[in-house]
Amino acid sequence: MRHRLLAAVGLLAVTSAAPAAEPALEQIKKDLFYLAGEECEGRGIETAGIRKAGAYIAAAFQEAGLKPAGTEGSYFQPFTVYGRPRLGTPNTLVLTGPNDRTLDLKYGEDFTPTGMSAAGKAEGGLVFVGYGITAPKLGYDDYAGADVTGKFVVVLRRTPRTEEEKNPFEKDGTPHADLVTKVSNAAKHGAAGVVFVNDATYGKGDDSLLAFRGGELAGLPVLHMKRAVLAKLLAAKGKKLTEIESSIDKNLKPRTVALTGWSAAAEVTVDRQAIPCRNVIAVAEGSGPLADETVVVGAHYDHLGRGEPGSALGAKGKGLVHYGADDNASGTTGLMELARRFGARKDRVGRRVVFVAFSGEERGLYGSKHYCADPPFPLAKTVFMLNMDMIGRVVEVDDDAGLVRLGSLAGAAGGSTAPGAVVKRDRVVVYGTGTAPGLDELLTEANRKFDFKLLRVPGGSGPSDHESFYLKHVPVLFFFTGIHRDYHRPTDTPEKVNLPGLKKVADLAEVLTSHFASATERPTYQATAGGWSDPTDDRPRVSRPQGPRLGIMPGNYEATTGGVLLDDVVPGGAAEKAGLKAKDVIVEIAGKPVRNINDYMTAMAGQKPGVAIDVVVVRQDKKLTVKVTPQAP
Repeated sequence: MRHRLLAAVGLLAVTSAAPAAEPALEQIKKDLFYLAGEECEGRGIETAGIRKAGAYIAAAFQEAGLKPAGTEGSYFQPFTVYGRPRLGTPNTLVLTGPNDRTLDLKYGEDFTPTGMSAAGKAEGGLVFVGYGITAPKLGYDDYAGADVTGKFVVVLRRTPRTEEEKNPFEKDGTPHADLVTKVSNAAKHGAAGVVFVNDATYGKGDDSLLAFRGGELAGLPVLHMKRAVLAKLLAAKGKKLTEIESSIDKNLKPRTVALTGWSAAAEVTVDRQAIPCRNVIAVAEGSGPLADETVVVGAHYDHLGRGEPGSALGAKGKGLVHYGADDNASGTTGLMELARRFGARKDRVGRRVVFVAFSGEERGLYGSKHYCADPPFPLAKTVFMLNMDMIGRVVEVDDDAGLVRLGSLAGAAGGSTAPGAVVKRDRVVVYGTGTAPGLDELLTEANRKFDFKLLRVPGGSGPSDHESFYLKHVPVLFFFTGIHRDYHRPTDTPEKVNLPGLKKVADLAEVLTSHFASATERPTYQATAGGWSDPTDDRPRVSRPQGPRLGIMPGNYEATTGGVLLDDVVPGGAAEKAGLKAKDVIVEIAGKPVRNINDYMTAMAGQKPGVAIDVVVVRQDKKLTVKVTPQAP
C-alpha cells in the first residue's frame, strides 16, 4: 500500500490544482472574527452565543452548496451534555458478607462517589476483577471466566507493570488505564456498579481517594474505595492483595477472585444540569464506485464561554469572555474554508466528504463521541478522519538542517538551499501519522508543496475529536500548531491569529482530504502505541484528570534525546513561580533523567501536588537545580 499511496499523492499535486481559485484571506478573517467575537460569547455550551455560532456555520455550509446531514433534514445533530455534577446526600456504600457480617463504610474516609457516577441505588454481589482490562491482542482478559452480571466489580487503577518503561498495555492502541475505559468494559460485561481501588504504586503508595470532579457520565454507580477495605475482603478468601498484584505483574495472567458471600449496596446522590448541544454536519457527495464511502473532516466550534469549566483562570475567569480564537475558531474557520472548496467541485468523482463542526469538545469530546455513536454515514465505510484544532498560531522555527533557503518566500516551494544561516520554517504538529501504513510518507509527499517543519506524533489518541474516530478503528490525522500563553484564557483573541498560516494549514489539509476522497485503495487502520496526552503541554483537558503539573510549554517534544526544551512557561504556574524560563532544558526531575517528553510525563506521574521536587535544567550551557512545587490539575 505504501508505494501506491506515494504514487497517488504525486498525481494529486497536479489534479488538486484544478478546483476553484483560493478564497481571499478576507473571508477567513471574517469567519474567524465573527466566531471569536463578542456576539458568540466565547461559544460556551452554556451560552446563547454558541447557538449563533452554529447557525453561522450551517449557513456557510448551505451557501457552499453542501447538503445537510443532521437529523430530520437539518444541518444539526442534537445531543446532551451534563454539567459539572454536584454531590448531594446521602452517599452510602455497605458491604455485607457471610454470617451477616457488615462493613458500613464511611463516606469521605473509606469511599467516595466519582464524578462519572450515575445517581441512584444499586446492589449486587462482589467480584474482584484485577485491573478490569480486556486486551485480546495481549491475550489478557480480567473478565475471562468471571460472571459479573448484576454484580459490583472491584477494579484496580492503571495497568499491570505500569511503572515499567516498556509497559505492554501502553502499546496496543487502547487507553486501558483510563477510568472511562474500565467503566465501559465493566458495563459491557453486565456489571451493576464499579468500585475503583488504587493499585499498589499509585501516588507512591498514597491511598488518597479521588476528588469529586466532573467526568464522563456512566450509566451505573462508580465509586472509589480504600485499599484496606479490599484487603479485608480478599483476606476472608485467604488471599493477599499485594501478592495478587505481584503475581499479575510477574506473569501477566489475570487473578480474578469471586468474593462469594459478599454483596454491595450503594446509594449515590448527585445532580447534573442537562445542557443541550448540537453538532453541525454537512456533506459534499461524491460519485462513482467510491461514492458510498466516507471521509470526515472535523473541528470543534465550542469553547469556554464566560469562564466555563476549563478556564486557565479557574474561578477568577467566571464572567469573562474566553474568545477562543485559536481554540478553536481557527480550526472551525479552516473547516468552513475546506467546505467552500469542496462545495465548488461539481460532479466530483470519489468518496463523500462529511464536514462536522463538533460541540462539547471542551467538556470531554462529547460531540465527536455522539457522532461516532450515531453516525449519519456508517463508520464501517468511513475510511479516514482529519481533525483541525488550534491551527491559528503557526510560528516560524529553526530548521534542523542548518540550511538557508534562497530565491523563494519562506515556506514556498521552488527555492534552493545553501549552507549558512539557519532557515526558518513554519511549524505544525500532526498527530496520527502511524494510524495507517504509509500515512507518514504520504504526509511527507504532500508537504513538499508547503515546506512545513512537521512534528509528527504517530499515536491516534490525543486531546481532541480525532480520538473518538481512532478508537472506532478509523485512521486519523490531527493538525495543531501548539500551546501558547493564551490557551484557555480570555486573551486568546482573533488579532493574534496568523491568518496566512491558518490558510496554509488548510491548504495542506485540502491536499490530504482530496487524496483520501479519491484514492482507489482505502487506508488500513493500525493501532499505535502511546496514551492520549498532548505532548505540547503538561496541562490536561478538563475531562481527563491527571497528575500534578509544572505549567510548562515544551518546545522540542519531537526529540528523542537531550531533555525537554521550554518554549515558555504558564503564567502563574509552578514553573514560573520557581524561576524556570523559556529556553531552559529540563534534564532531570526528582532524581529521574529526562531525555524526552515521555520521560518527563513518566517522572511527573509519580509526583504529588504541593510536594516540592528538584528539577535540573540546562540554562546557557550551565546546569541549575531548581526547587519546584507541582500544582494540582
